[in-house]
Amino acid sequence: MKHHITLWVLALFMMGITAATVQAQGWSIKADYTESCSCNPTCPCLFGSPPTRGYCEGNNLIEIKEGHYGDVDLGGVSVVTAFSLGKWLKVYVDENASVEQAKAVVELLKLDQTFGIIYSGGSKILSEERVPIAVDKTDTRVTFSVPASKVEIEKMKGLNGNPIRIKNLPVPFMEDHTQYKAVTLTHKSKGKEFKHTGTNGLTSKIDASGTLQ
Repeated sequence: MKHHITLWVLALFMMGITAATVQAQGWSIKADYTESCSCNPTCPCLFGSPPTRGYCEGNNLIEIKEGHYGDVDLGGVSVVTAFSLGKWLKVYVDENASVEQAKAVVELLKLDQTFGIIYSGGSKILSEERVPIAVDKTDTRVTFSVPASKVEIEKMKGLNGNPIRIKNLPVPFMEDHTQYKAVTLTHKSKGKEFKHTGTNGLTSKIDASGTLQ
């Protein structure tokens, strides 16, 4: 009997190790996503078409509600980026995140299943910083900022004043896409600066998971 009990305890122990290993090798993210860019609403880049002005630059905000990368918990971590699509990217992680979380979230957002189209895809990451991130949301507006950027977008009205929503876009981070327009879109940092108004804005959801290679 003791022999059987010992084997059962050992099996449970090995199952625990296996589960921990699977967690360490996997990743997941559930997040709110906000973006504004230099294109006209709606950004043609989302459909694989050329950007309105021949370039696409802007800012996005990722607010992770639940998630992990390997064994690093990312719940509650927020990230803002400034970008010129296919050219450069600056990453601003919430100052309340640990160094370990900051490194992990950047790696998570490089994945094709998350933001590979922006974070990889030829965009050179010029800098990674931990900074204060401010976010304010109402029924019709979203505002977010870091020291180098400020974005304010207002919801566009569709038929009968209802929100304009787009479904089944061919990009992995555009679940529940709701259309906005930029009130303010500005960025100024070392060597990079832009300012736009009346351009594209949107909110959406991210819900994805996978295994690390």
